[in-house]
Amino acid sequence: MKDELFETLKEIIGDIFRKSSRKAAKELTEDMALREGIGMDSIDLVVLQIEIEDRWNIRFDPMRDDFQNIFYSMQSLCEFLERKIGERDGR
Repeated sequence: MKDELFETLKEIIGDIFRKSSRKAAKELTEDMALREGIGMDSIDLVVLQIEIEDRWNIRFDPMRDDFQNIFYSMQSLCEFLERKIGERDGR
């Protein structure tokens, strides 16, 4: 599932950059930081959060979820999504 999540996130991030007429700084890898590695700004990260919530029908909880750590890298985001989707599906 992690590979599928990673590929879908790459597509979503690519769409975010295309809509703002920018190019991602580099080809995305699993260990790449979202801010420093590919140049996502705060607005990009909010759009990414919304896209994730809509795509996987999950909600982030600002009281429980550590956004700084979750949205640090592709790996941290994939790991969080695996857990969140598992909770949603009762796994």
